[in-house]
Amino acid sequence: MPQPTPEQIREAGRQLQRGGLLGTGSSKLADRVVEEAVAAGANEQEIAMEILSAAADYQPRPWAR
Repeated sequence: MPQPTPEQIREAGRQLQRGGLLGTGSSKLADRVVEEAVAAGANEQEIAMEILSAAADYQPRPWAR
């Protein structure tokens, strides 16, 4: 299995961030990206931290708030 791409990590972080108070986001994609990365031989903690970093960097559009 290939390593997750930066786009996959950003998308997982975005979906994780949208979870917030409304609960519209999902950790399912983040979980799947981590599982695939571990299967490809990556460090689970590094991938998880990249996803959390992407979630922290995500800025929703002003009209979407």
